[in-house]
Amino acid sequence: MTDLSQHTPMMQQYFKLKHQHPDQLMFYRMGDFYELFYEDAKKAAKLLDITLTARGQSGGKAIPMAGIPFHSAEGYLAKLVKLGESVAICEQIGDPATSKGPVERQVVRIITPGTVSDEALLDERRDNLLAAILGDERLFGLAVLDITSGRFSVQEIKGWETLLAELERLNPAELLIPDDWPQGLPAEKRRGVRRRAPWDFDRDSAHKSLCQQFGTQDLKGFGCQNLTLAIGAAGCLLAYAKETQRTALPHLRSLRHDRLDDTVILDGASRRNLELDINLSGGRENTLQSVVDRCQTAMASRLMSRWLNRPLRDRAVLEARQESIACLLERYRFENLQPQLKEIGDLERILARIGLRNARPRDLARLRDALAALPDLQNAMTELEAPHLQALATTIGTYPELAELLAKAIIDNPPAVIRDGGVIKTGYDAELDELQALSENAGQFLMDLEAREKARTGLPNLKVGYNRIHGYFIELPRVQAEQAPADYIRRQTLKGAERFITPELKAFEDKALSAQSRALAREKALYEELLERLIGPPRSAPGQRLGAGGTGRAGESRRTRAEPRPESPTVRRTHLPAHRAGPPSGGRAGAGDTVRGQRPGAGCRHPDAGDHRSEHGR
Repeated sequence: MTDLSQHTPMMQQYFKLKHQHPDQLMFYRMGDFYELFYEDAKKAAKLLDITLTARGQSGGKAIPMAGIPFHSAEGYLAKLVKLGESVAICEQIGDPATSKGPVERQVVRIITPGTVSDEALLDERRDNLLAAILGDERLFGLAVLDITSGRFSVQEIKGWETLLAELERLNPAELLIPDDWPQGLPAEKRRGVRRRAPWDFDRDSAHKSLCQQFGTQDLKGFGCQNLTLAIGAAGCLLAYAKETQRTALPHLRSLRHDRLDDTVILDGASRRNLELDINLSGGRENTLQSVVDRCQTAMASRLMSRWLNRPLRDRAVLEARQESIACLLERYRFENLQPQLKEIGDLERILARIGLRNARPRDLARLRDALAALPDLQNAMTELEAPHLQALATTIGTYPELAELLAKAIIDNPPAVIRDGGVIKTGYDAELDELQALSENAGQFLMDLEAREKARTGLPNLKVGYNRIHGYFIELPRVQAEQAPADYIRRQTLKGAERFITPELKAFEDKALSAQSRALAREKALYEELLERLIGPPRSAPGQRLGAGGTGRAGESRRTRAEPRPESPTVRRTHLPAHRAGPPSGGRAGAGDTVRGQRPGAGCRHPDAGDHRSEHGR
């Protein structure tokens, strides 16, 4: 670390914090700006195209600086995340009025490509995954976490080729590997690779932390008790997520054991050339998903992408999906579900942000609307005859207490952030209502007081006013000052007037001058209390059950188009010959085009695609 004695107290504080986060750009809060210093400033200036300056001196040298307004930080963070950078957010947590020296600061959150959860920083229709691998050239443990939904899975994989194919399918935004991972191995060359200390992958420590997270004595219930390598990788993921989010991650409640023998394995070249959800140019046009995806919610689109990228080999599940789609198509029944589904919105990520304690007011408003729509959605689902859809209907709970709580607490159209208040509805909290009334109705109180005092004293020239230095006052001309009542306390003497204050006006002043700041503090406290109530046991149920409902929504969306309507394929136990395979996006290849990289995966029986059966039946 730099010799701190040569630097100013402010820069000493900065260097101490930066030493703890050497690999991240540090957004260091100073007033209304996030400042970056030294090498961080130089790097950010190039990446973000912002001005690099040099102000003041510390250690005998000018300080390179670059800054961004805190209220517009989201746009800059989004750009940095897309570039694969990580950012440590350092906020002022001390009170400037009472601080001796630099205001106390602390890193409150670390934003990385694989752990970002802010709506503005994410693609709403694509999963954002964090992965970790542990193993050697023969056997690998792979753990995958989507912090924006709470999905957490593990598996063990044999061989490099299979591991690389799985990484190609998942396309994680970040990949954690041990620091002693051999140089030059293929996984090291992927984007977003982060090396972690070998002890972060320790199996015993990982097993203990996972059991603590899920509230269990062991991992047998998840079917992964003996997956030593995968458990080590999962423990590293959990520790990394907690380190970056600075919270307990209450929305991570289970672990899923994925098995490759349930699915068709596609190598990277085949996956790219099939253009399942990304075309050869890196876009989404003319892909299979672009043709079939008419999902009403973003979370259903993400589920469909997982289905397409992980084709099932389970004939029973495939036929159940076909039956569900046929039921929805009959007499256009899917149209009855669409209004409710639109109200549900991206409930999966909303609940995750609540668990991470960074949900915004509009998240709570959307949750309120979603909970209000659940009874109608459940009723519409129960009218469908398909067994799978009926089973899904039973998993959709209704939560009238939560719906009522949010309806009472949050205004109809809240602002984007809680920072400036204006979120909590009038009538929800008596103390907040009183503080807001004091702040908003100060003028009326002063007018009423002036009228009363004129009547009481018989002095028509009496005035009630306010001065930023001396506060509220009652002013009398000098010639009438001697007629002031006994309860008038002299506050200020002017050339032609005397100013007084009364016990009543002093009590109002004490309330009014702090009412606005106290109202904002009270509103923020109420908002935090509201998040805590949603994070508690009642919130976990809607999170799990509504996540399960995504399977029905994705299935429903497959056939909401009027044209074209391909016939439902018959599932047969035969392999598809590669030379007869066509573009999955519906024959968009030209007459002279060839289909590259396609091959019949072992057991490939059906062009439909699906995620792991345990997610399907949650």
